[in-house]
Amino acid sequence: MITIERKEECSGCEACKNVCPKHCIIMLGDNEGFKYPKVDSKKCIDCGMCERVCPIKNRDKLKVSDKKIYAVKNKNKSIRSSSSSGGVFYEIASWVILNGGIVFGCIMNEGLKAVHVGIEKCEDIGKLQSSKYVQSDISDSFVDVKKNLLTGRLVLFSGTPCQVTGLKNFLGKEYENLILIDVLCHGVPSPQLLSDYIHLMEQKYNGRAVSINFRNKKKGWKRLYIEICFDNGKRHFVFSGYDKYMSMFLNNMSLRPSCYE
Repeated sequence: MITIERKEECSGCEACKNVCPKHCIIMLGDNEGFKYPKVDSKKCIDCGMCERVCPIKNRDKLKVSDKKIYAVKNKNKSIRSSSSSGGVFYEIASWVILNGGIVFGCIMNEGLKAVHVGIEKCEDIGKLQSSKYVQSDISDSFVDVKKNLLTGRLVLFSGTPCQVTGLKNFLGKEYENLILIDVLCHGVPSPQLLSDYIHLMEQKYNGRAVSINFRNKKKGWKRLYIEICFDNGKRHFVFSGYDKYMSMFLNNMSLRPSCYE
């Protein structure tokens, strides 16, 4: 049975919840809004699977290997502009889909919650593009990834390094039809903090927030701007250093405890 003695010992990747054969683990938020596993001891059979998949409890077992490094950017200027960085994810994702595969990544849903989903159409790749500076809800993505892999289908999964390692541990073996993309992660604020921030902005602009872009490039790449659009036509568009949420994020004031270690 997995137990978290220090909050730094949990990255919130949800691998333990996904692997539990008795479905007796749920993720509960603390006072900061970060979710941690809670085990129903009455249903638990002490199989130990939750402990074996934990990226942090098993980090000493991680293997270091030589890697080839490439500097790449998309040749399509419009795709680069709609991406957070060089637009390479778009090309890999479209290649996977055009070859009959499925792509898992993070979207901001209609409620402006960051969630992991699977997409099968190229026109949906845009939903996965652009950085979301908040921890996403994995939900049942790990289980869905495995189901698709077992059919022999090509699968791409993109997430933070903790999420990618959690998925690898959950799967338990290598798959030749699996492509993994780690986001070079600054750290993750909590979903509750983002929700509270959006609520604050909705009060300020007297409207319902309908979209959020954490890295708007309308003023170029050198200065980072955040944009929130509201249903009344108003827009919050400011340099990130002057924005409460982004300033906390960029100055490492709102990250998950495990991120600091």
